[in-house]
Order: sequence, then C-alpha cells, then structure tokens
Amino acid sequence: MTITKKPAVFYVNAALFDCDGTLVNSTGAISEFWRDFAKTRPHVNPEEIIKTSHGVRTFDVIAKWSPEDAVVETVTAMEGSIPDSFGQYAKPIPGAVELVKSFDNLSKTQTADKKQRWAIVTSGTLPLATKWLKLLQIKQPDIFITAEKCSKGKPHPQGYQIARDSLGYNHSAKKVVVFEDAPAGIAAGKGAGAFIVGICSTYNPEKVRSAGADIVVDDLSSLHIESYNPETDEFKVFVKDYHYANDEFFEDI
Repeated sequence: MTITKKPAVFYVNAALFDCDGTLVNSTGAISEFWRDFAKTRPHVNPEEIIKTSHGVRTFDVIAKWSPEDAVVETVTAMEGSIPDSFGQYAKPIPGAVELVKSFDNLSKTQTADKKQRWAIVTSGTLPLATKWLKLLQIKQPDIFITAEKCSKGKPHPQGYQIARDSLGYNHSAKKVVVFEDAPAGIAAGKGAGAFIVGICSTYNPEKVRSAGADIVVDDLSSLHIESYNPETDEFKVFVKDYHYANDEFFEDI
C-alpha cells in the first residue's frame, strides 16, 4: 500500500513513455495471446514467457521459443491482432492519459518552438502500439519509437536514445525522465542517461526499485505537472504518493 508522504519533485526537459504497462495495462491481453499461441506449439511454455518476457520485443521472445515462427511479417501481424482479439483484458493505467496530455498541452502552448517534449518508446510493433493509443484516445506523438525502428530491443538503450536524440535533448546536461514498468525498460532508460519513474503495474515495488527506478509509484495518478519554465525549458512535476524516491527529489516546498 502506498503511504502518503512529503511530495517528491523533479524538473525535466522531456519525458519518454513506455506503452505496455505504463500507459496501458495490457498484461491480461498479452498473457492470453501467449496462451493462445502455445495451444498449437507444445514446445512453448506460455506461463514461463508471461513471467519472464514483459518489456521484451515479441519477435525476440518468439525467436527464442519458437524460431520457426520468427518471421518479421508474421510476428507483426500476430502482435497487431492482440487488441482486436484480447483487447477486453486491457485497460488504461490510472493517470497515464492525463499526464501525457498535460505534457502535450504545455509543449504546444507554452514552449518557444511549440514542439512536443514527450515521446513513446515501446517494444511493441507499430500496429499494436497504434491500436493501444487509439484505445486510450491518445494522439500518436511526433516521436513514436516502435520495435520496427530499433535493431536492438530493451534492455538495450537504443530506443530511448533515439527518442532523446530526436527530441533534441541528447546532451548529458539535459534532464530526461523515462516512465517504465519493466526491468528491461528501466535498464534501457538508465542506459540512455535518463532517470526513471517506475510503475508497479506488473511487478511489486521492491522489484521495480531493485531494477533501478529512482521513483516508484503504483500508477501515474499521483503525478502532476505544476508548471513549465520557458527560461530553463523545464517542467516542474510533483509526485504526491510513492513507494520510494531518491533524496534528490525532495525540496522545501
């Protein structure tokens, strides 16, 4: 249970969001997909995949468990069908839509260049991720990094680094936050030089913290953007309820 404490505060130039487990709780839908996949493949253990592969590209999982099915076009089509076949098991992460739209609105109305300061970086394919965004009623961002755009999946930092570079915040002095739920994604965000807000949608707080998250929350409903400073090009974000936050995120309020 989350304990309400003194709010944590962070300042950030840009925000990078994972999709599955961060914006949408797709665990139930993905689990049903793997169980269905294994019905005609006795060599595949769906429960082991469900336990170990969250945040990893579907192609990489299939290449490991069922190499004969590891054809890019085939995997893309299978993954793209998940929201249609199992979408009833998915639901939005509380606060996710509101937080994304806050970053989007402030980017468009208060920044000098009116460019988005947020992006999505997902291990999912474009057809899958596009359908999840449609379910969430989130407009596809300008920087939308899906599995097809990366030669190396999470935990490799390539996807987050591409997003960071594309937004124009690749300098190490720039502050970038990654919102993630999976250890593979947390490692990827860390590798791209970002700090991590870890969401406990899939794993318990201890697992998320031990994976390297700097702030650990149940969901995104406890986060609120208080303001944007055009002089520093920084958003000021409050975190009301959390399981854990590094000391650097506390200040006299």
